[in-house]
Amino acid sequence: MSLIQRIDALLPQTQCGKCGHPGCKPYAEGIASGEPINKCPPGGSETISALAELLQVPVLELDVSRG
Repeated sequence: MSLIQRIDALLPQTQCGKCGHPGCKPYAEGIASGEPINKCPPGGSETISALAELLQVPVLELDVSRG
């Protein structure tokens, strides 16, 4: 499984666009390219923690400007 697929599997699949992307897979691609992991309000802190663990990066607070 590719890194993008692994990231996408952790996202909530709401396809809401609150992250600034048209769906979860495009956001997963953005994260794989270095975008912040804290732009998914539906996923919340649980998703941020899982992404941080997968990517070995620090846990960030949810970007509340996206809600």
